[in-house]
Amino acid sequence: MKKIPYAKLSIAVIVIFAAIRLIFAATHTVSGDACWHLSAARFIAEENSMPLFEGIGRLEPFWAPPLFHIIAAFFYKIAMPISLDFADLASKLVSPIFGVLTVILLYLIARRMFDEKTAFYSMLFINFLPVFMDYSIFSYIETTTTFFSALSVYLLLKEKYFWSSLALGLAILAKYNALFMFPMLLYLIYKLAKGRKLLTKRLSIMVLVPAAISSIWFLRNYILLGNPFWPFLNNIFHGVNIGASFNKIAFGPLFSLDTYLKFYLELFGVPHGSLELLGMFVNPAFKFVFLAWASATVIFIFPFVIGLFRPRFDNKEKEYFVKSMYILFFSFLVMFFIYLVNVGWFGSRLLFAVLPFMAIVWAIGMNSVKRSNAYLLLILIIGFGFIAAEAVKLNIAAKEWGIYKADFQWARDNTKQSDLFFGNGQCLSYNIKRQVINHKAAIDFGKVGYVWTNDRWKIDFKINKDSLDKIKQSKEVEVVYDNAGSGTTVYKVKQ
Repeated sequence: MKKIPYAKLSIAVIVIFAAIRLIFAATHTVSGDACWHLSAARFIAEENSMPLFEGIGRLEPFWAPPLFHIIAAFFYKIAMPISLDFADLASKLVSPIFGVLTVILLYLIARRMFDEKTAFYSMLFINFLPVFMDYSIFSYIETTTTFFSALSVYLLLKEKYFWSSLALGLAILAKYNALFMFPMLLYLIYKLAKGRKLLTKRLSIMVLVPAAISSIWFLRNYILLGNPFWPFLNNIFHGVNIGASFNKIAFGPLFSLDTYLKFYLELFGVPHGSLELLGMFVNPAFKFVFLAWASATVIFIFPFVIGLFRPRFDNKEKEYFVKSMYILFFSFLVMFFIYLVNVGWFGSRLLFAVLPFMAIVWAIGMNSVKRSNAYLLLILIIGFGFIAAEAVKLNIAAKEWGIYKADFQWARDNTKQSDLFFGNGQCLSYNIKRQVINHKAAIDFGKVGYVWTNDRWKIDFKINKDSLDKIKQSKEVEVVYDNAGSGTTVYKVKQ
């Protein structure tokens, strides 16, 4: 029987999906939280400093661990001499690059701990899973922290303990979530270390190095915002209360079906797991499409369930590694509960660092599926269906944002870069390349030069009614731009 070249197939999958990811990333329209992240990166590149209370899309100060933003700012800065448009494109490529690197690391880990077949199946899961495709296209910080998290595991398995701890520190400096990688790594060190002296040394390195690296940002947030983990757990630390800070504990979301349904929907590509998008399925034809999609997601995820209950232990090292993955899943489950009771919602992207290890468990399950060739063919059909759906989503989003293209261009062409706007939507600052005071703040016409309003757009935050009424009734502003088609009106503050 001819041997299947799983290694070559894996490389082909990596290359094909790297190309898809880079094409999608280069051509998609930036939206959502990505606007805030890229606005921060642009600010860092242009001002050579970290933003804090500047108007880069949100009312709250800039608090996020900054590794992604620094890297994106570097890409932006080196591309600026060519053109600002090219700089914007360069900064959009950070997420897909780290996404591709994460996939490569996953392959190396799976092949090292198991075999080439398991590594190949892992490639299929991670590349087809819609949430991974989404957030390794969009300029979110997830792929950055996931890459460094996976790198810390890979380096530890190669007994590079200092470099592993350094990678974990960088992962935390990209997103708080990486803190929950500690239990997996400490367990592996405990099981793999030979001798108490080595164990103490390696455990100390794994704790102290990441703490030293990440403490830089935690200390910054404690000094400036009064809470090292701002905006989370603000009820404990009593930091500044501006914008979206989380100041209470509520257990209700734990018992809400919506919480888990939104998580599942986002896992399989529904933007932000929005339940409202299901309203389109009132038409019988759409109901059929939805049922087909739901069935496909169950078929796709099924090997993961099998893999959880059929671990493969051929040797002690493999046994320890599989158990470490279970510890990782439990660790992030703890994070799930903490986040949910403090914030009130939980998106599947917050488990992003777990996805490479979910892929390995899924691959273990695929190895156990009966009639695996037929099942594999079904998985390939479903997977490419997910990719096609991704292309459709990106096209729809681009058309929606295209409605406001002329509005953004007018603002860039007719105002100075130093002009301060008051306006709605976290993507406004990114698109007009001006600082914007968020519409949730109290408006002060003495501090801004222009006011942007749009209470119709569907893909960003609408302006609140109180601010809109105050603007319309004010004699301190005059209309300088009005687009009835898009619903955008720009006012200039009278001197």
